[in-house]
Amino acid sequence: MLVAVVLIRTMLCMTQLTTINSDNVISQPLLVWSAGLAQRSASPVSRLIREWQLISDRNRELEIVNSWSLPGAKINHLDEVLVRAGFNTARDDSQGDQYLWLLVKQATSDELAARIVLQRILPPLLAIARRRGRIVEGGIDTAIADVLTSAWGVIRKYPWNRRSNKVAANLVRDSEYFAFVHGHRSKRYKVIPIDPYMLSEFLIAPEEQFEEEISLDKLIAVALDRGIDPKHIEILRAVAIGDNAATIAARYGVAERTARAWRAKAVSELRVRTRCAV
Repeated sequence: MLVAVVLIRTMLCMTQLTTINSDNVISQPLLVWSAGLAQRSASPVSRLIREWQLISDRNRELEIVNSWSLPGAKINHLDEVLVRAGFNTARDDSQGDQYLWLLVKQATSDELAARIVLQRILPPLLAIARRRGRIVEGGIDTAIADVLTSAWGVIRKYPWNRRSNKVAANLVRDSEYFAFVHGHRSKRYKVIPIDPYMLSEFLIAPEEQFEEEISLDKLIAVALDRGIDPKHIEILRAVAIGDNAATIAARYGVAERTARAWRAKAVSELRVRTRCAV
């Protein structure tokens, strides 16, 4: 067990930027991926790392990237693209976010751009897999495979024309949702209409003004599109099936007071995200 924990932690220990001289042409990678990521040769993460190391300084890929007319100087190594797209930079890096948005826009029609975006969000995807791997059947290996597959689809279909801000966060959130929530709803949850009394807490319009039945799925879809935290979605589903704070607390191993705080935040965010949306 201890070996497994150490291995997982090593796999998820991400990269560090090396010091470079900005006055010189960059001929070496900006990023050094942890050796632990490549220890398991059959792992999809290991394959991604090896593939990235192979294509990062290959002329064909560099020529393609430079043909996109991205901001900044000529690209000499694909690690430069990751850094410009906000890899290992501050969360409020607006320039990195804008650069990533350009890559995602390109990724709708270009597999190389999608591959670069996938590498850009790999650390938070692995963090999700570590967390989800504790509770999904198949453990972390299944969780990694599921979230990477989901992320690829999210990247290729990202609505860049509607969601131009906080791109990395949106990609990661959507990847988790479609990997572990959307595709498993029929197995894990009974989808039911929300009680009208509950709806009145979320929406301005009174019950009698609704001409169609509003389901939990519809509200969640709207809220997700508007950036709701996936953790809040899980809490809301628990509330919808009748779980109280004690049940939620026991499920997540936290105090009841913490569970009540989570529930209040989830309800508040759903109210904000779905106001006047349906």
